[in-house]
Amino acid sequence: MNLLHILPFLLPLTTAAPVQNPFNLVTSSSNTAHNNLFLSTQSTGPLDSNPVFRDPSNAATFFLTNTTVHYDAPNKAPWALSLVNGKVVQGNVEVSVSPSTASAVSTGFSIAEDGALTVASERWGGWLVCAGQGTSLLELFYQDTTAGSGVPDGCDQVQLNAVSKS
Repeated sequence: MNLLHILPFLLPLTTAAPVQNPFNLVTSSSNTAHNNLFLSTQSTGPLDSNPVFRDPSNAATFFLTNTTVHYDAPNKAPWALSLVNGKVVQGNVEVSVSPSTASAVSTGFSIAEDGALTVASERWGGWLVCAGQGTSLLELFYQDTTAGSGVPDGCDQVQLNAVSKS
Protein backbone atom coordinates (compact mmCIF):
# COMPACT_ATOMS: atom_id res chain seq x y z
CA MET A 1 0.00 0.00 0.00
CA ASN A 2 1.48 3.34 -0.98
CA LEU A 3 1.25 6.70 0.79
CA LEU A 4 -1.63 7.93 -1.39
CA HIS A 5 -3.82 5.09 -0.11
CA ILE A 6 -2.97 5.80 3.55
CA LEU A 7 -3.15 9.61 3.37
CA PRO A 8 -6.98 9.90 3.61
CA PHE A 9 -6.86 7.97 6.89
CA LEU A 10 -4.08 10.15 8.34
CA LEU A 11 -5.67 13.51 7.52
CA PRO A 12 -8.20 13.39 10.38
CA LEU A 13 -5.29 12.88 12.79
CA THR A 14 -3.64 16.11 11.68
CA THR A 15 -6.59 18.46 12.04
CA ALA A 16 -6.30 21.13 14.71
CA ALA A 17 -8.33 21.07 17.89
CA PRO A 18 -11.34 23.38 17.91
CA VAL A 19 -10.52 26.96 18.88
CA GLN A 20 -13.00 29.15 20.69
CA ASN A 21 -13.60 32.72 19.62
CA PRO A 22 -10.93 35.22 20.65
CA PHE A 23 -11.50 37.00 23.95
CA ASN A 24 -10.07 39.54 26.36
CA LEU A 25 -9.55 38.70 30.02
CA VAL A 26 -11.18 41.27 32.30
CA THR A 27 -11.38 41.39 36.11
CA SER A 28 -14.45 41.65 38.27
CA SER A 29 -14.04 42.52 41.92
CA SER A 30 -15.90 44.05 44.83
CA ASN A 31 -12.92 46.45 45.05
CA THR A 32 -13.75 49.07 42.41
CA ALA A 33 -10.02 49.82 41.93
CA HIS A 34 -9.57 46.25 40.68
CA ASN A 35 -12.79 45.99 38.65
CA ASN A 36 -12.80 46.03 34.82
CA LEU A 37 -9.03 45.73 34.43
CA PHE A 38 -7.92 44.35 31.04
CA LEU A 39 -5.11 41.79 30.91
CA SER A 40 -2.16 42.53 28.66
CA THR A 41 1.50 41.48 28.65
CA GLN A 42 4.85 43.05 29.45
CA SER A 43 7.95 41.42 27.99
CA THR A 44 10.54 40.06 30.41
CA GLY A 45 12.70 38.49 27.70
CA PRO A 46 12.53 36.97 24.23
CA LEU A 47 10.32 34.02 25.26
CA ASP A 48 8.49 35.25 28.38
CA SER A 49 6.14 38.01 29.49
CA ASN A 50 4.38 38.97 32.69
CA PRO A 51 0.61 39.36 32.63
CA VAL A 52 -0.14 42.97 33.53
CA PHE A 53 -3.24 45.13 33.42
CA ARG A 54 -3.59 48.00 30.95
CA ASP A 55 -6.35 50.08 29.40
CA PRO A 56 -8.83 48.33 27.04
CA SER A 57 -7.10 49.61 23.89
CA ASN A 58 -3.95 47.69 24.89
CA ALA A 59 -5.71 44.52 26.02
CA ALA A 60 -4.24 41.23 24.87
CA THR A 61 -6.32 38.81 22.84
CA PHE A 62 -6.53 35.21 24.05
CA PHE A 63 -8.17 32.01 22.86
CA LEU A 64 -8.72 28.60 24.44
CA THR A 65 -7.62 25.41 22.68
CA ASN A 66 -8.59 22.30 24.60
CA THR A 67 -7.49 23.37 28.11
CA THR A 68 -4.67 25.79 27.24
CA VAL A 69 -5.10 29.57 27.11
CA HIS A 70 -3.09 30.99 24.23
CA TYR A 71 -2.05 34.61 23.81
CA ASP A 72 -2.64 35.85 20.27
CA ALA A 73 0.80 37.47 19.97
CA PRO A 74 1.48 40.03 17.26
CA ASN A 75 4.37 37.85 16.01
CA LYS A 76 2.07 34.77 15.97
CA ALA A 77 4.42 32.82 18.26
CA PRO A 78 2.68 30.07 20.29
CA TRP A 79 2.47 31.87 23.65
CA ALA A 80 0.54 30.20 26.51
CA LEU A 81 -0.67 31.34 29.93
CA SER A 82 0.82 29.26 32.76
CA LEU A 83 0.88 29.09 36.55
CA VAL A 84 4.45 28.91 37.85
CA ASN A 85 5.04 26.41 40.67
CA GLY A 86 6.55 28.10 43.69
CA LYS A 87 6.69 28.20 47.44
CA VAL A 88 4.65 31.35 48.10
CA VAL A 89 0.91 31.98 48.30
CA GLN A 90 1.27 34.77 45.70
CA GLY A 91 2.10 32.44 42.80
CA ASN A 92 3.52 33.86 39.58
CA VAL A 93 1.66 33.67 36.31
CA GLU A 94 3.62 33.91 33.08
CA VAL A 95 2.88 34.16 29.40
CA SER A 96 5.53 32.07 27.71
CA VAL A 97 6.43 30.55 24.36
CA SER A 98 7.59 27.38 26.07
CA PRO A 99 6.35 27.01 29.65
CA SER A 100 8.28 24.28 31.44
CA THR A 101 6.02 21.39 32.44
CA ALA A 102 8.40 20.73 35.34
CA SER A 103 7.88 24.17 36.86
CA ALA A 104 4.58 25.44 35.46
CA VAL A 105 1.00 24.40 34.73
CA SER A 106 -0.24 25.50 31.30
CA THR A 107 -3.18 23.09 30.92
CA GLY A 108 -6.40 22.60 32.85
CA PHE A 109 -7.90 26.01 32.07
CA SER A 110 -11.62 26.30 31.40
CA ILE A 111 -14.23 29.00 31.02
CA ALA A 112 -17.29 28.56 33.24
CA GLU A 113 -20.83 29.37 32.12
CA ASP A 114 -20.56 32.79 33.81
CA GLY A 115 -17.38 33.52 31.80
CA ALA A 116 -14.93 33.02 34.68
CA LEU A 117 -11.54 31.57 33.78
CA THR A 118 -10.60 28.79 36.21
CA VAL A 119 -7.87 26.16 36.44
CA ALA A 120 -8.12 22.49 37.36
CA SER A 121 -4.97 22.26 39.50
CA GLU A 122 -4.25 21.30 43.10
CA ARG A 123 -2.43 24.64 43.41
CA TRP A 124 -5.35 26.74 42.20
CA GLY A 125 -6.92 29.05 44.78
CA GLY A 126 -8.09 31.90 42.56
CA TRP A 127 -6.74 34.94 40.74
CA LEU A 128 -4.94 37.81 42.48
CA VAL A 129 -4.29 41.38 41.38
CA CYS A 130 -1.16 42.73 43.06
CA ALA A 131 1.29 45.57 42.68
CA GLY A 132 3.68 44.67 39.90
CA GLN A 133 7.18 43.44 40.60
CA GLY A 134 9.53 45.93 38.98
CA THR A 135 6.73 47.80 37.19
CA SER A 136 4.17 50.45 38.01
CA LEU A 137 1.44 48.31 36.42
CA LEU A 138 -0.81 45.98 38.37
CA GLU A 139 0.09 42.35 37.72
CA LEU A 140 -1.83 39.06 37.63
CA PHE A 141 -0.88 36.34 40.12
CA TYR A 142 -2.69 33.30 41.44
CA GLN A 143 -3.31 32.07 44.97
CA ASP A 144 -1.18 28.93 45.39
CA THR A 145 -3.05 26.77 47.92
CA THR A 146 -0.11 24.37 48.30
CA ALA A 147 1.95 27.23 49.78
CA GLY A 148 -0.64 28.52 52.25
CA SER A 149 -3.95 30.28 52.52
CA GLY A 150 -5.23 33.82 52.70
CA VAL A 151 -4.73 36.75 50.38
CA PRO A 152 -1.21 38.24 50.60
CA ASP A 153 -0.79 41.88 51.66
CA GLY A 154 -1.03 44.26 48.72
CA CYS A 155 -3.18 41.85 46.72
CA ASP A 156 -6.88 41.49 46.03
CA GLN A 157 -8.69 38.34 44.95
CA VAL A 158 -10.57 38.85 41.67
CA GLN A 159 -12.51 36.89 39.11
CA LEU A 160 -10.94 36.84 35.65
CA ASN A 161 -13.60 36.76 32.94
CA ALA A 162 -13.35 35.87 29.27
CA VAL A 163 -15.13 38.61 27.31
CA SER A 164 -15.69 37.73 23.66
CA LYS A 165 -14.18 40.04 21.06
CA SER A 166 -16.76 39.14 18.41
